[in-house]
Amino acid sequence: MNHVRLETRDGFLIRIDFGVLQRSKVIQHMCQYSTAENAYKELILPVHGINHDVLLKILLWMEYHKGDEEPAWVQSKDEPADIERHIDDWDKEFLREKLATVRAIMKGADYLDIPWLVKLCARKLRIRGSAELYLRILGTIAPLD
Repeated sequence: MNHVRLETRDGFLIRIDFGVLQRSKVIQHMCQYSTAENAYKELILPVHGINHDVLLKILLWMEYHKGDEEPAWVQSKDEPADIERHIDDWDKEFLREKLATVRAIMKGADYLDIPWLVKLCARKLRIRGSAELYLRILGTIAPLD
């Protein structure tokens, strides 16, 4: 299986090299359960939690970081004091978007289970701290009164 097609919420089909998708734990899990008879066919995976425009941005990020090792700070609960040194210039430029777009990318990265991109977006949105803050910004729990 060299290529996978992703079907977005708004009905677009995006064909992508499977190697690019290794950052997404959700995509890996979906492909793991493909049947043997589909091994020689190109898979169509539903990613109905994301519109095509946001998915294209996420795929661009995954393509850039395809061979990179996930930084240690991604798995850490506490953000290092010198975090700016650990974020490369490409990522900073990638997130130079309207905050609504960064939030949409963050939601999409959360949907696809890409912790590194979620944390980069959270950093851009100036969210630090607990998982509850991440969930609140993603809109999955109600805000505090």
